[in-house]
Amino acid sequence: MRCEKCGQQVPDGSAFCNHCGAPMSIDAHCPSCGQSIPANSVFCPKCGKMVRNDMQEPVEEAVATTTGVTYHELEHERREPKPDPWQEKEQEREREHEQTARPYYSENDAADADDEYDEDNVSSEPAHFNRNVLIGAAVVVALIGLLLLLRNCGGSNDGRHEVTGSDSTLLVADSNGDPMAIFTAELSRNNFTGDGAVAAHAVKVPGNGTDRPEVIMGVTTKNDAENRSYFKIYKLTQNGQVWMPELQHTQYLNGRTVNMDNAALIADIQNVPRAVRVNDKDYYYFAYVNNPVEGGSIGRVSLCLWNVDEKKLTTLDYQGPIKSLDDGRQYVYGKPLQAINSAETRFLQNEARNVKLIHFLTEEELKAEQEAKEKEEEEKRLADPNNVDERWNQENQENVEALKKGEEVTIKAASYDKPIFNMKDIHKKIENEGYIVFSINNGAVYGFNKNTRKYFSIFAPKGDAQPSDIGFADSRNNQMRMRTSEGRFSYDLVTGKTKRIPE
Repeated sequence: MRCEKCGQQVPDGSAFCNHCGAPMSIDAHCPSCGQSIPANSVFCPKCGKMVRNDMQEPVEEAVATTTGVTYHELEHERREPKPDPWQEKEQEREREHEQTARPYYSENDAADADDEYDEDNVSSEPAHFNRNVLIGAAVVVALIGLLLLLRNCGGSNDGRHEVTGSDSTLLVADSNGDPMAIFTAELSRNNFTGDGAVAAHAVKVPGNGTDRPEVIMGVTTKNDAENRSYFKIYKLTQNGQVWMPELQHTQYLNGRTVNMDNAALIADIQNVPRAVRVNDKDYYYFAYVNNPVEGGSIGRVSLCLWNVDEKKLTTLDYQGPIKSLDDGRQYVYGKPLQAINSAETRFLQNEARNVKLIHFLTEEELKAEQEAKEKEEEEKRLADPNNVDERWNQENQENVEALKKGEEVTIKAASYDKPIFNMKDIHKKIENEGYIVFSINNGAVYGFNKNTRKYFSIFAPKGDAQPSDIGFADSRNNQMRMRTSEGRFSYDLVTGKTKRIPE
C-alpha cells in the first residue's frame, strides 16, 4: 500500500501510515452488487450505482471489523493533527531533565540567602532557561543598535525626531550659549543641511511667559545657479537639553541674489539682525542685499520682520540707482517700493537708516533730482508731434531774435516719424526732387524729407497768424524763400541755415 498523504509505502492492512500517521483508506462493499470498493467512493465502479448515502453503515462496520474502532472515531483521528514524534521525544527528554536539574547560584547569592540550600525542596528549572535568557538579551541589544542606526541615518519625512532630556547622545555643546553655534550644530544634527544652503545668522528671542519659552530664530541662504535663489527661516525650541529646529518659511528670489553679510549691507552687527518687539509682538528682524543676477545699475535692499508666533513675513524694499559717492563706495539711492501704512513697515523705515548701503538724499540732491525729473517729463511732452510748434519756439527762441537783427543762424528742426499736421490744414505745397514743403493755415511751415521719410519743422509762429507764402529761389537747389509773420527769410533745406531778406 502507498500513503495518499506522504506517498510512503505502508504495510498492507495498516489503518494508519507508519510515517506520517495519516489514516489509510478502508475498502467497503457495494450494497447493490457486492463489489469491493474504496470507502470514499460515490459510485460503484462495477455497477455504477450511487453508494454514498448507503455507505454509512457498511463503511463503519468495515472499519470496526478491521481496526477495532468505529468509523466516526477514525474520522476524528484523521481530522485531528497527529503529534510530531520528534516533538514528543524532545518533551520527554525535558521532563527527564527536570527531575535531575537544579538552579545555579553563585557563592555571593548563596551567602545572601535567608535559608540554607535544601536540595529536596528546590523546584528545578529547565536547562534551556539560561540559554533563552541569553538569546532574549542579545535580541534586545540588536534592536537597540538598529534603532540608533536608523536615527543617525535618517528620520521622519520632515527631518525631525523626538528626543528626551535623558538622551545623552543628542546633547549639543552650549558652553557659551552662542545662538549661531547652536543653530549650525542643530541644523547638521537634524539633517537640515542637505539643500546646500549656508547659515547666515541666528538670534535668541526671549520668552513671553507661559505661552512660549525662549527660542532661537535663524536664517540660511543659497544663491542657485538656475537663478532661483532663496532663504529659509528656522525656529529652534528647547527640548530638555537640546534645541529642536523647525523650518517655518522659504522665500524664493527668482532671477535675483541674496546676500545677508553685514559688510555688504554696511550695517552694524548690533543692529542687524536682532530680536525686537513691535506692537507687543515678538519679531525677528534682518536685512539683505537683493540684486538682479545679471547685474545692472539698479540696486535693492530688503528689510524684513518675521513674526515669531504668527509666522508672518513683512518686507520693505529700498530700490534705486547704484551711484558712487566721494568715499569711492557704491550706494543704493533707494526709495521704498511699498507703502508705509503699518507698524511693521514704519519700524523698517526707521531701521533703514542703520543700513548704510541705502543712501538717503540730502535737500540739495532731492532738489536736483526733482529738476531732472521735471526736465525729463517736459522733453517727453515736447516730443509729442502735437506740440511741434511749442518745441520749435523753445529751441529757436534765441535764433529768432538773432534773425530780427539780420544775423544768419541755423534753425533747430526736430524730426518726426509721423505727420505733424493735418492735411486739411495745408495752405500751399511746393516740391523738388528731395523735399516737399507745406504752408499751414496757422502760419507754420513744415518740410518732408523724401529720403529719410521724416517730417520736420521750418517755422512756427507764436499763436495763430496769416498763412506764410513759400517758394523755391532756384528749383535746381534746396534754397527756398518764405514770407512769414516775422518777415521774409531764406532757408536751406539741407543745412537749416536761415537769414533775413531785406524788404
